[in-house]
Amino acid sequence: MTSTLLIDGSSAPTPAPGSAARTPLPGPGQTLGGVLRSERIKLSSLLSIRLTLLITVLAGLGISTLMAVLMSGEIRAGNDGMFLAGAEGMQSYLLMVSTLPAPFLALIFGVLGVFAISSEYSSGMILSTLTAVPKRTPVFAAKALVLAALSAATAALLVLGGLAVAVLCLPDAAAQLGSTPVVSGLLGTIAYLVLIALFAFGVAALLRSTAGGIAVVAGVTFVLPIVFQVLSMTGWEWVGTASQYLPGSLGGSLSQGLTTVPMEPGYWTALVAMVIWAAAAVVPAAILFARRDAR
Repeated sequence: MTSTLLIDGSSAPTPAPGSAARTPLPGPGQTLGGVLRSERIKLSSLLSIRLTLLITVLAGLGISTLMAVLMSGEIRAGNDGMFLAGAEGMQSYLLMVSTLPAPFLALIFGVLGVFAISSEYSSGMILSTLTAVPKRTPVFAAKALVLAALSAATAALLVLGGLAVAVLCLPDAAAQLGSTPVVSGLLGTIAYLVLIALFAFGVAALLRSTAGGIAVVAGVTFVLPIVFQVLSMTGWEWVGTASQYLPGSLGGSLSQGLTTVPMEPGYWTALVAMVIWAAAAVVPAAILFARRDAR
């Protein structure tokens, strides 16, 4: 038995007047600006990132408020033996209130850096990202830049908020807001927190694990100083020198700003050392991200 299929051309849809069949044109190549926007949207849409930022801001401002109330009360009562006299005392007060939360919040900034990339590996979204943008280096660079900008904005909010609280509790300190030690101390604290986030970002990219990344960052920021304190009991000279270049000690040097008081390491040395810590994780992570399989 033979079947016959009849196709009636008159039943085909008729194009609208003035229209013509068009072949879709290929879209423009991905630009760094487009990749940056994509990474910003992805990072800001994560619930874990939002909660981390909220906890960071609330915890930082809470610590600054508590310190400002206690210290300003002591200064008014005349029990200001812990501060230097005059302008230097006010500068020390402003820096302690606005930058004191930084060592405690360094781990939270580290968690932020870990989440910035490990969340895509845990969800498998990294495959979609690399399918949309086959060139991996722009993806990695965009993630790092967005993380740095977000970390800098959060750190600036913390230190400026702490500074405002300090002035509200002790208005006499407002005259020292533009002094070199205060300004450099605030900028140093922001740089320290941003570099900690980038260090954690690099570690998480190397390990491709949220738990592993957080464990390494916690070990570097909190466990290593304890280990070096124990090692200092041995009397080895190198232990004291090496402990000064741990991230926590470097952050302390940066938060004190440019002062006439001798510090070891100095402000600029501490900044360079923190850049080296971040680069030691980010550079190899960028190389592996571009070369190895996404899974």
